[in-house]
Amino acid sequence: MFTVCFHPAPRCCARYLQSYQHGQGDRREKKKEETRTHNAQLHATISGAAVASAVAAIAAAMAASSVPSKDERMAKTDMAMASAATLVAAQCVEAAEAMGAGRDHLPSVVSSAVNIRSHDITTLTTATATSSTP
Repeated sequence: MFTVCFHPAPRCCARYLQSYQHGQGDRREKKKEETRTHNAQLHATISGAAVASAVAAIAAAMAASSVPSKDERMAKTDMAMASAATLVAAQCVEAAEAMGAGRDHLPSVVSSAVNIRSHDITTLTTATATSSTP
């Protein structure tokens, strides 16, 4: 391919072509970085949904195990905490779906989180905290 330059200084065309090609590379790198950022945010959102689901499950178990006749006020507090945690978990799942998380992936994440053992919640929380982007 030949490029005809009508400018008195042909070097300007070479500089223009180099800058144009360089710009293409910048756009590709920018797109890659945007994809990486989106994937990191999606992972953080899914991890947040997992943590919220685990907290909701633990709160619901605590509410179910509390004896209402023993301390009715505490039982109501446990139920309120379970309801609030469930609401947060549902919002996190909805946000993950809106960001493009697979509908088949989220149920398995939530199910795993609900069945989590108490010492594993620290690991799950740490993973969520480190996956978030500033």
